[in-house]
Amino acid sequence: MGKQVLLIKGSPRKNGNTSVMADAFGNGAKESGNTVTEVFLKEKNIGDCIGCAVCQRNGGNCVQKDDMTEIYESMKEADVIVLASPVYFYSWTSLMKRMIDRTFAVEALLENKKFYLLSAGAAPEEKYMQTMINGFREYVSCFEEGGSKEGGILFAYDTREPGDVKGMQVLEKAYEMGKAI
Repeated sequence: MGKQVLLIKGSPRKNGNTSVMADAFGNGAKESGNTVTEVFLKEKNIGDCIGCAVCQRNGGNCVQKDDMTEIYESMKEADVIVLASPVYFYSWTSLMKRMIDRTFAVEALLENKKFYLLSAGAAPEEKYMQTMINGFREYVSCFEEGGSKEGGILFAYDTREPGDVKGMQVLEKAYEMGKAI
């Protein structure tokens, strides 16, 4: 039986480089018999976390009633969660960061997940992505007590314009990463 894979796309560009990488990952996952669900954050209404922590006292129910409610359910159902976000000033896009902040509500409920990070950026090498890598690893560590872990990280470098990633070996790597889950 296949796994439930959730692709969370945090780019403001629907067909940007990171989205193309996520699509390659998803195609590999589907080919291996997994079910893939996609969330394009740009199309969702997600408010900022207001830091009230009510969710920590009421079973993970955020006081805000917006599109995070459906994302929470998708995250709980998923075996694999792929965070696909381009690098903006060394870290997540604001779309992805907002979603990440709001997962505080379901921190205790996300058990036995495998998290992946897919990203593209204009920088020429990994050292410029280190802030994002560290943030991803710290985020995943929030769920380790429940058996969750890092599945993999993949970056595309020197990708400034939409479509730059096409023809790069990183797409084959994303496909193979998805196929191997």
